[in-house]
Amino acid sequence: MSNFFRMGFITCACACLTACAGGSAIQPDRSIFSLDNNYQRFFYSDPIEETFDRTVVVFREAGYKLDVVDRATGQISGLRGATGDKGSIRDKDLKFYALILPKNDGSELGIKIVQVIKSGALGSSKAELIVNDPMMYQYAFKRIGNAVLRSDSAPAIQAAPNDDQDLAPF
Repeated sequence: MSNFFRMGFITCACACLTACAGGSAIQPDRSIFSLDNNYQRFFYSDPIEETFDRTVVVFREAGYKLDVVDRATGQISGLRGATGDKGSIRDKDLKFYALILPKNDGSELGIKIVQVIKSGALGSSKAELIVNDPMMYQYAFKRIGNAVLRSDSAPAIQAAPNDDQDLAPF
C-alpha cells in the first residue's frame, strides 16, 4: 500500500514540475537563420548594403512587423497577418526570414517564408508550414530588385512611427 502512495506522490510531483516548465525553445530564435535548403536564393549585382535596404523596404511596405533587422549579420525577420490587416482576427500568420550574404562582386539574398496556422480553443496550438511556391519567391525577388530607395543620402531604415501618429494611406 505504501508503494502505491509513493508512486502517486512521485507521479504528482513530476506532473507539477512539467507543468511549470516553459514551452519556449531551448535554442534562441536566431538559430533559424542557419542557411539550409528551405531558403530560396537569388543573386543581385548590388552590394550587400543596398540589397539589405531594399529587402527591408519591401517587407515593411508589405505590412510585416520586423523583429530582427541586423545590418552586422545581414539577418532580417518579421511577422504579419495573412491579409496584411493588423487588426483582423485570424488564425493564419506569415513569417519570413531573410539572410543577405556577399557573393562574388554582389550579394545573395536567401528568403524563407513560413505560414503559421493557429488552432485550438484559444489558438494555443500552432503549426508552421514552410511555403515552397517558386513563383511567389520570384515575385518577392523581383520586387526587391525593383525597390526604390528614398535617396542615396537618406537611409532606408527609419525609426518606427509612434503609435500617436496616423499613417496616411498610399
